[in-house]
Amino acid sequence: MTEELKKVNNNTNEVPDNAEEDPSLYEPVWEEEFVEYDEIGGLLQDMGKERHSGTQFRDEIIREICAILISGNKPNAMLIGPAGSGKTNIVEELAARLKRNDKSIPDKLKGYTVCSISLSDIVSGTGLVGDLERKVRKLIDHLESKENKAILFLDEVHILFGGETYKKVAQMLKPALSRGKFMVIAATTTQEVKKIDDDPAFNRRFTRIFVDELTKDQTEKILIRAVKGMEKHYGVKIGFNKAAARMLVRAADEFCSVGSHRPDNALTLMDRAIASKVIELQTGGSPGSDTGKIILDEKLVKDTAFRLTSGNSSIKEFDEKAFRTALGSIRGQDDILDDLTKVIKLYDMHLRPHDRPLTFLFAGPSGVGKSEAAKIIAREYIGEKPIILNMAEYNTPASVNRIIGSPVGYVGSDSNRELPFDALDTNPYQVILLDEFEKCDRSVQRLFMSVFDEGVMVTNLGKEIDFTKTIIIATTNAGCTEKTGSIGFGAGDVSESLSVSDLSGYFDTELINRFSHRYTFHSIPKTVYAGIIRECLSKEVTGLDLDRVSSTAAKRIRSVVTDDTVKLLCDRSYNAKLGARPVRSAIHEFIDDMVLSYIEDSSGADTVKPVRRKLCRTRSCVERERMLK
Repeated sequence: MTEELKKVNNNTNEVPDNAEEDPSLYEPVWEEEFVEYDEIGGLLQDMGKERHSGTQFRDEIIREICAILISGNKPNAMLIGPAGSGKTNIVEELAARLKRNDKSIPDKLKGYTVCSISLSDIVSGTGLVGDLERKVRKLIDHLESKENKAILFLDEVHILFGGETYKKVAQMLKPALSRGKFMVIAATTTQEVKKIDDDPAFNRRFTRIFVDELTKDQTEKILIRAVKGMEKHYGVKIGFNKAAARMLVRAADEFCSVGSHRPDNALTLMDRAIASKVIELQTGGSPGSDTGKIILDEKLVKDTAFRLTSGNSSIKEFDEKAFRTALGSIRGQDDILDDLTKVIKLYDMHLRPHDRPLTFLFAGPSGVGKSEAAKIIAREYIGEKPIILNMAEYNTPASVNRIIGSPVGYVGSDSNRELPFDALDTNPYQVILLDEFEKCDRSVQRLFMSVFDEGVMVTNLGKEIDFTKTIIIATTNAGCTEKTGSIGFGAGDVSESLSVSDLSGYFDTELINRFSHRYTFHSIPKTVYAGIIRECLSKEVTGLDLDRVSSTAAKRIRSVVTDDTVKLLCDRSYNAKLGARPVRSAIHEFIDDMVLSYIEDSSGADTVKPVRRKLCRTRSCVERERMLK
């Protein structure tokens, strides 16, 4: 009967001969409990056995953790700090000290081990009702056992508030945490801790310890200490000193994303730079190597940091001569463009940390080159097209939602629709053009106030968008619509600041004062307009495919760029209020009339004379014909 019972309990399909006599033999005998102590022990990882390179400058925090753990009431500590500040590393250092019985460890903690557990391992394999409860109960019993002497470490503890299953685990842990029969160390970031704040009862069972990022000097010493480990890992010698450490820390702060912090950002940058150099050595050597010894130079570090944030292979080199030449296509703004070139040159030198965006306010009449200057800066300095927002489309208070998303609970809050500044996630080095900034709603303008000041915009989901590496250019013709000469606030002298009073009717005073630089673009006089006409007319004629017209027509069209033509077009189209905007349409109309006038079919007959005569009635073609003769 025993063998038959084993077959039944092993889920075989064989039915014993005497099953009818004793039906209970066919009933499977379920195990009373699925989770054993050894299985729970298998989920726990002894952090003292893991490789650890040591932690510097955190002795005070470790002492505070120990003080909390040996306390009689709520021996539970929660480390809170920015991502990359070294919270997990602190716990690893505590585990290592416990393992070697360090003298800094209190007697009450002697013999204890710090064990980490993945929260996903707790909920995995608990598909049946009651499985999760039994598993968590066994975990609590294991931790409360004095024989095990285990301190639980819950990394990313905010995950317990990220789903219904995890929330069940949190609710089951609450009573055990309040009894104080076992010790817990939790860790989370300054952003994610907000999820825990929603549960005051769980929050109350922990004592918070804030972990700030290390200073620059401390990070430099950590980098110098980490060199030996890097040499052992890569199997190469690394030339590294205090100057190299200082350069690495500066580059990490300057180029890495806004969410990264010391020392993690500097250590990551150092590791990636060495890896890049190792690959370079193995594929043929490099000028920066000396008999297999790696030297970390500034260009390598900056290129590596740039790839970490933008994915591009290298930084675009600033060519001042090409930049000036490109800006030279904007006529009548020489004093402004000279000063603008100096600002960009100084910005490219990185004399100061880029902890906020470089911001410009370009004011002036329509058609004087404000938007064109922004596009040239994007093309010549960044190497990409600018992110352009037509601010006239954001003219209601609700338009804020189109930039940062709808608030949680409102329609569209869970939408995957792309937002205007999502491109900064893949490449934070961008030029942003806020065209016609005065036409957007005041609430939209105020949204950018914190961006100009702090370099960060927070979306509806709490995500931070990094603007610290961007160049933001806002254009406006506020206060200029009624003026054709000087636009009212220092048009003749670029060194004068824009008058805040002239702009206060369109912007908050606080917003105006947050712009790094403010420039007044001058209205275009007729002499400058004539020069623009000549240049654009020449380019238009050169770009035409004149093989499509007769040789006679092509010859006359090529010879059209004359003083008389320029004067004619200038007299017809110049309007001080419109700037250079009428140039293109005036030239196109003039050239189109000429082409239509001289197109001939294969027989030599003019096939478009009716069109030409119609155009003559609406334009001064008599003057044009006289001029062409």
